[in-house]
Amino acid sequence: MDTKKEKWYNEIESNIAVLIVIVMLIILTQQVFMRYIVHRTFGWSDEAARYLLIYFAYITAAIAVYKNAHIKIDLILKIWPAFLRPYLKLFSNVIFFIYCIVVAYFSGILTLELYLSGSISLGFGLPMWIVYASLPIGHIFMAIRLIQVEINLIKHPELLEDIDIDELAIEEAGLTAEESVKMNSKEVPKQ
Repeated sequence: MDTKKEKWYNEIESNIAVLIVIVMLIILTQQVFMRYIVHRTFGWSDEAARYLLIYFAYITAAIAVYKNAHIKIDLILKIWPAFLRPYLKLFSNVIFFIYCIVVAYFSGILTLELYLSGSISLGFGLPMWIVYASLPIGHIFMAIRLIQVEINLIKHPELLEDIDIDELAIEEAGLTAEESVKMNSKEVPKQ
């Protein structure tokens, strides 16, 4: 069970994402109100919502890492012998971690160059380094979550076991294996 400190840490990205969505909703609602009721718009609101959406995407990518919700090609894993699969899962997380660190490093350099150049966005007047900072921030969050996931997988090797999706669906449906076989063997009536 999570302690309060761990729970707070595990929910930080979710809380940031909720805050971003609320701010985006307020900005876009006022934009619709201003456009259709007052017949005047603010030039910065579309741009601000777009930049917030970029941050939202990278922050929620870290949530997906923590919840193991990123898209993976399991077929490649299935071609390897069963005894190697847990190690391949751990290795794939290491490769993903290296990717996150490399992207965070090079995007950090780009962000620093934009900071030094003083570039600003046209409509909002926001320094562009703040927008581009979403890349290293998001990838650092993902790298931290990958470390957390990897430690958890090493501490609990049972999480590395293959899950048979068909068996899981049968279990969720409350059927026995025999009932499932019987249901699948019935012919579908022709129409």
